[in-house]
Amino acid sequence: MGFSLKDFLRGAIGRGRLASHKANVAGTNFHTAGGPLTSGPLTNYEEYGDGESFRSHINTTQLATTERFECQFYFPPAVSSSQDFSKDCTLMCEEVQIPGMVLTNKEFNVGQWTHYRNTNMQFLGNEINFTFYTPADWIHRAMFESWMAYCVNPTSKEVRFPQETWGEVSINALDKQNNYRASWHLYEVTPKVLNLIPLSMGAVGVARTTLIVSATYWESKAINVQTGPVDDVDGNINIVPHRQKYRNKIFRQDNSFEMMGGVDRLVPPVDNTPPDDE
Repeated sequence: MGFSLKDFLRGAIGRGRLASHKANVAGTNFHTAGGPLTSGPLTNYEEYGDGESFRSHINTTQLATTERFECQFYFPPAVSSSQDFSKDCTLMCEEVQIPGMVLTNKEFNVGQWTHYRNTNMQFLGNEINFTFYTPADWIHRAMFESWMAYCVNPTSKEVRFPQETWGEVSINALDKQNNYRASWHLYEVTPKVLNLIPLSMGAVGVARTTLIVSATYWESKAINVQTGPVDDVDGNINIVPHRQKYRNKIFRQDNSFEMMGGVDRLVPPVDNTPPDDE
């Protein structure tokens, strides 16, 4: 029986030998001889298993969803001590990014091998985006412009002391029952970029205001920095309310800055008592 060129092109020649070779090497491609690289299977591959299959696990696990979040904003008192504006930012925040962290390391050579040793940990808080729905009065844009102008004078370019410009932001993840499940609290928050807002006659939609901020560090359930508040030489607290007492606190009655004394908290008290006559 002869073979034509068509038989060679469609792979008919040697097909039996190829199947035999696959059967011989089956199960040995990804294991070293005498010792497997991995242990036995960890999950049940059946469609419905005894709790170890994906389908049975996912049926009893509530997943975190991207739309279930809430942000709480604590602005510097000189920029805004209004309870309504902080609430409005919470309600109108459309999009946010949960900050990250990174370990810096250096190469460590031992002979011909290159190892890595950690040298520091840094918080990825240099660019965190907050996007807000923009109301008709453009209040978010105006307040963010005021915040940036308070940090650096737009005329003289004079830079204000950082303690007077810091804010704080709490990013909270919620479940479907509106319970807080995770929180990331940003400290020493300062504005960095007030993004462009595109407007177009050909596209009908809601304008969005995007503010990019920088935060020195953040805390969560696993990360607790505990640097403490920064005081001036007179012992006056120069930053917004700090630590667990004010974390995840909804503005119900007074603004948090006013509860701490508002702008007067940043100004050392003046003693107007006349001196005693000797």
